[in-house]
Amino acid sequence: MSKLNTLKTQNPDLDISLIDALGLVYKTKYVEMYLNIYKTKKSKEDNNNEDDMTSFQIEMIDMGFNEKYVIDLSKKLSHIQQHFVSELISGINYRDIRSFNKFIELNERGLIDNKDVTSYKSMEDVLSQISIAELKLIDKELEKLVLKLHEDEEWLIIKPLTYESSKKYGAGTRWCTAAESEDYQFYNYTSRGILIYTINKKTGYKVATFKNLDKEHNRELSFWDTEDNRVDSLELNLPGDIMDIIVTDLKNCQQSNYALAPDEIKAINDNAKGDKKISSSLRTLGELISGRNISTISSGEVEGLYTTSTTDNTLNYEEPQQG
Repeated sequence: MSKLNTLKTQNPDLDISLIDALGLVYKTKYVEMYLNIYKTKKSKEDNNNEDDMTSFQIEMIDMGFNEKYVIDLSKKLSHIQQHFVSELISGINYRDIRSFNKFIELNERGLIDNKDVTSYKSMEDVLSQISIAELKLIDKELEKLVLKLHEDEEWLIIKPLTYESSKKYGAGTRWCTAAESEDYQFYNYTSRGILIYTINKKTGYKVATFKNLDKEHNRELSFWDTEDNRVDSLELNLPGDIMDIIVTDLKNCQQSNYALAPDEIKAINDNAKGDKKISSSLRTLGELISGRNISTISSGEVEGLYTTSTTDNTLNYEEPQQG
């Protein structure tokens, strides 16, 4: 017995076809009647729309499936089969499928620590492994696109300064500021306040923190878990010293992430916000920083904002000098 057949036997509630489903609610003669009507309808749609195949490919690729595999698969399936494959898979949960495919990609590249796929019982387990794996892919160029508040063997605290860095450091989460296909919320939050990502490099645990500084918006100080649920600070699994660093920054910093960025990074953000065709695509880091000389920055190097204590790594705010 093949592995798929074994899985069908082990999961009978999930082994059901469209015909089975229709048979549960209609008499057999009406099932046949509906299928005939449906096939005629789809045949007419296929004749009137030559882009059906392309639509299937785009939708599947957008869910994270390998492009070459999707193109090859589309050649083997009829238009009706394509429709049901995409509908059934996306119906599971669009975001979960995307994350699942990301896990597969990283695992096939040897970047996932826990390679026993039978041990995963929840999507939270999968997201944690994605988070840890993506940290391995962060290179020196990407580090230039964040403001680092703290890093030790276990914890990393950063302020993302670009959409690309936000996606990478926010990988394995549901945060709208790190969404793969939409950059609007990243620019929305970072232009009007403080956005901080706190990451456990060993477990993949992540917390997003936001403080609004824009007087045109309501006062807000919020914490968000990886599922993008707003949580109370007392619910966070953060050590006291890590929480102190976050709180110190929230108290002392009076500028948004956008305002803190060097001019070179501001130019990247301004260009992205001004060109929706570019900003909505998955640009490579090379395209982002091509021709730009960007130096790595840390919290202690933002002139007129912070001094960093070398003894306890806490941040102290200093008023910019006038004149």
